[in-house]
Amino acid sequence: MATTRRRSRKQQCLLCRWTIACRGQTRRILIAGARKVRQIYRRIRNRRLTIIADAPRREAWQLRRLVRRVARGYAKALGVGLPTGLAIIVQRVVFDGRQVNGLVTAYQSDDEKRYVIQLALSVNGRDVSDGELIAALRHELSAVFADAIGKPVLSVALDLERGLPVQSGGSIVELRPQPSVVANGHGQDANPFALSKVTDYQEGEAS
Repeated sequence: MATTRRRSRKQQCLLCRWTIACRGQTRRILIAGARKVRQIYRRIRNRRLTIIADAPRREAWQLRRLVRRVARGYAKALGVGLPTGLAIIVQRVVFDGRQVNGLVTAYQSDDEKRYVIQLALSVNGRDVSDGELIAALRHELSAVFADAIGKPVLSVALDLERGLPVQSGGSIVELRPQPSVVANGHGQDANPFALSKVTDYQEGEAS
């Protein structure tokens, strides 16, 4: 009975050691796994587009959604990906010596470059529309994508508002046959097809 009891105690001791060893190994595995997950999360987070909107909650959500859709769509259209660590900030005003619609800033650290795009919700007291906001965003993204796809080699601008003005009206002269003048029985031989000027139209007014 004593031998059986001793063996039983030895088995229990070995079982305890094995359990402790398993617990230690499991703990090390969990710690290493958690560290790996944090690294992956940081990597994904750095690649993720960061958007900050200084506005009420609902408006900020709509602005972030609009900016994210426009940025991703523009990058997809150009066949490139958004740069790592790109941050887009939508705020009330943007200053660059004066109030502007947008401003892009690049930060260089060793071989890594990060970009910050600032977009203005108002310029000189005038609220900016969504169309202007999108146009400013795409303009600033063009400068950001220049590092990935190269600088533009051709740029053709078209300004329809500064074209030649369309003539609103010209001098219009209406001619019609002039009736013969009958005065005291005279002038019966006057030309019945003589033409007379009846209207001179200039800039929308008859004279």
